[in-house]
Amino acid sequence: MAESKRSKIKWVLIISAAVIAGLFSLFVVIFCNPMVLMFMVSFDIVNESGSDLWITPIGMWEGNRRYGPLPRFRDRYPPCIPHGQHCDIPVKAGQRLRITYDCDDINFRHILLRDISGIIYIVDTDKKGTARYCCGPQKKEYVIPPLEDLQKAPDELASCTRGENVSYSGAVDYPSKASVPNGK
Repeated sequence: MAESKRSKIKWVLIISAAVIAGLFSLFVVIFCNPMVLMFMVSFDIVNESGSDLWITPIGMWEGNRRYGPLPRFRDRYPPCIPHGQHCDIPVKAGQRLRITYDCDDINFRHILLRDISGIIYIVDTDKKGTARYCCGPQKKEYVIPPLEDLQKAPDELASCTRGENVSYSGAVDYPSKASVPNGK
């Protein structure tokens, strides 16, 4: 009888371990997709404007041509866990900000800058990729010049600083040879 009880306990422990391992694997696939690591890229934004700013890097989403903030991922281990969006990040004058995101689904296009008075400026960054083909940033560092050298952002992009994805009439495809059939 004691042997039968030990056998049952052994099977309960084996099944429990299998269930826990399965749940852990499901957690890893859902919340920490290791495939994301292939598309994780980082770049720096350096605020040389002379003013404290709130920064929102935005891009065009693959497939729907909508513009929105770059998706944010943890800066520490494990880096593949989503961590919201890069929206309205305070950056003091002279400060450097590291941006890490998944470039598989969005083409980085602009940096929106909000100053203390609430005016939103735009810095054009990469002119690369299409609504059907995404690529990583072209540079490792983007420098914010003095605000008087910049244009004000189109009103239709302002809500991106609050985390919204918007339609943008200025959306442009920049095909590269890799995104055009036969490379022509």
